[in-house]
Amino acid sequence: MHNPTPSSHPAKNLLSTPAIIAMLLLFCLLTTLMQGIPSLAALPRNRILGGCLFLFALTLTAVTVLRLTHRLTENHIVFFLIFWGMLFHCSYVLLSGLFDRQHDEGVYTGIATAQVNPGHIGYIEYIYKFRKLPDMNPYQLFSYYHPPLHYLLSGLWLIFLTSLGMAEELAFENLQVLPLFYSGLFMLLTYRILKRTGAEGNGLYAGLLLTALHPALTVMSGSVNNDMLSSVLLACAILAVLRWLQEKSWKNLLLIAVSIGFGMLCKINTAIIAFPVGLLFLIDFAGTLRRGTKQDILRLLRRYLLFGLTSGSIGLCWIARNLIRFHVKPGISSATENSIMYTGNYSLWARLGLPSLSDWHFSFPFHPLSGDAIHNTWVIMFQTSLFTEEYPAALTGLPLFLCQASYICAIIFAAASALLFFAAQYTKWRKGTKETGLESLFLSTGYLAFLFSFALFSVKYPYTCSSDFRYIVICLVYTAIGLSDSSRLYPGNTFMGIFSRTVRSGVCITMGIMLIVYMSWKQW
Repeated sequence: MHNPTPSSHPAKNLLSTPAIIAMLLLFCLLTTLMQGIPSLAALPRNRILGGCLFLFALTLTAVTVLRLTHRLTENHIVFFLIFWGMLFHCSYVLLSGLFDRQHDEGVYTGIATAQVNPGHIGYIEYIYKFRKLPDMNPYQLFSYYHPPLHYLLSGLWLIFLTSLGMAEELAFENLQVLPLFYSGLFMLLTYRILKRTGAEGNGLYAGLLLTALHPALTVMSGSVNNDMLSSVLLACAILAVLRWLQEKSWKNLLLIAVSIGFGMLCKINTAIIAFPVGLLFLIDFAGTLRRGTKQDILRLLRRYLLFGLTSGSIGLCWIARNLIRFHVKPGISSATENSIMYTGNYSLWARLGLPSLSDWHFSFPFHPLSGDAIHNTWVIMFQTSLFTEEYPAALTGLPLFLCQASYICAIIFAAASALLFFAAQYTKWRKGTKETGLESLFLSTGYLAFLFSFALFSVKYPYTCSSDFRYIVICLVYTAIGLSDSSRLYPGNTFMGIFSRTVRSGVCITMGIMLIVYMSWKQW
C-alpha cells in the first residue's frame, strides 16, 4: 500500500469529528429520501447499484489524482475509506428490504390497530404506537426482554418520520437508517481507537478497511435489532478507557461510566467490558495504596464511587425496574429442545472444541440453522461472520467459488490476526512504557473476555443462533488494533514483519473478495 505524504491542514479538516459526522448524516439523509419518497423507493436495483458504483469510481479517481500529484495524505486515505464504507453500507440498505436477513424481527401491523406484536420490529412499533415503553412483563413477548435504548430511539425516529407526512410503510423501511448511521460511527470510533494506540500508515489502513468492508458490519448496518448500537457503545467504552490511561481525569472516567451504562441499557452483555476496566481500576488503586497519601486514596475512592453510581444507575435501571414490577431476573427467552437449532444433545467438545476438516463444510460454507447439520460454535461463527444466516441452496459456479475462497481466507487470516494481536500486546507489555503495558493488558483481557463470554453463552443457551458472529463483532476492533500494532512494532525484513505484512495483505484480499460477492450477488 502507498505511504502518503504528511498531512496538510486542509486534509486534517477532513477528519475532524464534525466533518465526519456531517458526511455520515448526508448518507443517512440520502438513504431516508430514497426509501421515503415513493418515486425514489421504486427505483430498480440496477439504478441504485449503478449510482453507488459511479460514486465509488468518482472518488477513486480523486484518490488517483491526489496520488499522482503527490498530494495524497494519510487523512485523505482515511476519509475515503470511511466514505467507501458508508457508500457500501448505504447500497446494502437500499438493496435490502426491512425483513431481509434480520434476526427475530417479528412483525408490525401499524398504528391503526391496537395489536401488540413480537420481535424487534414489534417492540419498536409498541413505542411508536402507544407512545410509551412496554408496561407488560418483558418475557410475555419475544425480544421485549431487551433493554429499551435502541427501541426508544427507533420508536422516536418513526414518530418523527410519520409526523413529517411519510407513509407508515416507508417510515418502517427507514428503521434501517439508524443502524446505518451507527455503522458509520463505528468506523469513526475505530479510527480514533487506532490513532490512540499509535497506528499509522499501512497498519492503520488495513485495520480501518476491515471495519469498513467486513460483511458482518455491512449486514448489521441494515439490521433493526440492537446489535449495531451496542457495538458502537462498546467502542466508545474502549476509546474512553484508552483516553483515561493517557489522562486520568474526571471527564474521561465519566465517559467510561456513561459508555458502559448506556451500553447495558442497549444490550446487557455489553457489561463484559467492565471486567478489563475493573482490572485497570484495581491496579490503579493498588498503586495508589502503595505510593499515595491518605488524601490521594480518598480522592480515588470518590472517583470510583461516582463511576459506579453513574454506570450502575444507567445500566441497571431496566433490570431493577423488571425486578420490582414483575419479579423477573435478567436473561433471554430461548427456544425449546424441540427447536431445529438445539445443540444440547452434542458434547461440549463437539460444540466448542477444534473442528475436524469435515466439520468446516468448505464445499458449501453457509449456515443452515440446523443443530444436527452444524453444531460447532467456531464453524457457525465464521459462516455467519461472512454470510449471516443465509443458505442459498441453489448457488453454483463463480459466486459459490468466491464464497468458498473468502471462507477459507477468513479462517486462515482471522486465526493469524489473533496471533498477531496477542504477540503485539505482549511486545508492548514487555518492551514499552508502563502506560503501554497497561494498554496491552486492558486490550488483551478485553479480547479474551469477549471470546470467553461468547463460548459461555453458546453453552448456556445451546442453540445454533447463540454462535452467531454478531454477538462478538466488537472483536473486529481488537483485530484492527493487532493489524496496526504489528505493522508498527515489527520491522519489515524480520520473520514477524513478513508475517505481519502477509496477514494484512490477506485480510485486505479477503475483504475485497467479499465486496465483490456482496455487490454482484443478487441474493443480497
